[in-house]
Amino acid sequence: MTSFTQHSQRSAQHSSIAIIGSGFSGTMVAVHLLRQASFPLTIYLIEANPAQFARGVAYSTDSACHLLNVPAANMSAFPKDPVHFLRWAKKKEAKGELNVPWQTESNTVTATSFLPRGAYGDYLVELLDNAEHNAVANGVYLERKIDKAVALRIEPKSVMIGLLNGEHLRVQKVVLALGNFPPGDPVIENPVFYQSPRYFSNPWQRGVLQALLKTTSCVLIGSGLTMVDWAITLSNAGYQGVIHTVSRRGVWPQEHKPHKPLAFSLDVHAKSPSVRAWLHEIRRYIRESDCDWRSVIDALRPSIGILWTSLSLVERRRFLRHVRVYWDNHRHRLPPVVAERLNELVRSGQLQKHTGRIFSYQETEQGVEVLIKQRGLATATTLSVSAVVNCSGAESNYRKLNNLFVTCLLSQQSIEPDPLALGLNVGSDGALIYSDGTHSECLYTLGPPQKGMLWETIAVPEIRVQAEQLANTLLTHLPNLTSTVEPLSQLETV
Repeated sequence: MTSFTQHSQRSAQHSSIAIIGSGFSGTMVAVHLLRQASFPLTIYLIEANPAQFARGVAYSTDSACHLLNVPAANMSAFPKDPVHFLRWAKKKEAKGELNVPWQTESNTVTATSFLPRGAYGDYLVELLDNAEHNAVANGVYLERKIDKAVALRIEPKSVMIGLLNGEHLRVQKVVLALGNFPPGDPVIENPVFYQSPRYFSNPWQRGVLQALLKTTSCVLIGSGLTMVDWAITLSNAGYQGVIHTVSRRGVWPQEHKPHKPLAFSLDVHAKSPSVRAWLHEIRRYIRESDCDWRSVIDALRPSIGILWTSLSLVERRRFLRHVRVYWDNHRHRLPPVVAERLNELVRSGQLQKHTGRIFSYQETEQGVEVLIKQRGLATATTLSVSAVVNCSGAESNYRKLNNLFVTCLLSQQSIEPDPLALGLNVGSDGALIYSDGTHSECLYTLGPPQKGMLWETIAVPEIRVQAEQLANTLLTHLPNLTSTVEPLSQLETV
């Protein structure tokens, strides 16, 4: 890796792009820029957590029980080479460099294997390293910045980014590859408990597992993939206590099962498209064709963005109120081996499901009394546990985030939350849309921040397409200007 000083001496005519965040989204934008740029370019890839560089939160885990919830054949990072990851995994396995746990069919990698998420992180790291090595010949350089972006200012011909270490970068384009944020605290009457050391607001923060292993029981708030991860993780680590899960609908992710692909679509050109009509059509088709519902969901997947944008704001809100939880638990499925482990925990009594809303917490000397108003019942239930972990899913309302950089962007109106508070207002080319409706010429995003605009935009198949398209857009509109580093004191921060 080349030092920043060396780069500054290399060329005074490099264009520059900063990518803030190095999860899958940011890493793949960087990879495509490195592979496609044909003129001098410096790419700053900024990541605060060195353990998550080129991996993000999702793929930085070193736990073998954390599996991809998509088969290997569908996890390529490149849309035009759909089995790229599968080939990579097979080569690694042949060299003895890939551990394949929990395979039901055999101990070999196949198209239907659900591989460890950590292995996918290794894949992304290798992609970035190779792209960086090969790009130097074209005068294209990657600067890895292990630091946190804390401020941003848009100037007439550049953007200034302030870093926590006291530097700031002047670049021409910025990609906000912010990914998913930690979950927000559930709304309760008295939130004082959220300051307790018995409460873990972010399940992925350092030290959570070690702390939970010292307890005799716990509550996992939520019933999605994060809850499943933690139930399995605790079990694998030898946890002996009871694990309670609490969610309002009590709906858990469905299991992957073999199914045949089919041709099914909904009419996006309907005069007044509605969630109710589409739901009736999906149910009718499944009933009359006697097909597996998984085939229908997968057939709809490529057109979800078009379907979503054809709905009115009223209809989108109706979907979020009534259908979202059921869509999510059918769309985001579990590897069969994980589903079986989860069922074993339920059968043994160690994992106990509660359907309802947490009304209050009362901390005692022994632990926490969690009061749950159960769905459909007039009576409440009290759980006595040692700890509470928030597994309710990522906070998407940017106005509620406790994040210095996001606060800065909001205060100067560089970003505008979408009307559904699912992400940000974004144009079709990934450009951020300001509060006055104008499209930014320097700020872009992809992945989860586009959820309110596209709905399906948090998984590899969608983000890999966005990353390639965004790299093309950036290279097409990028001017050749000088890239510099200056003291942070020249940049006003929030």
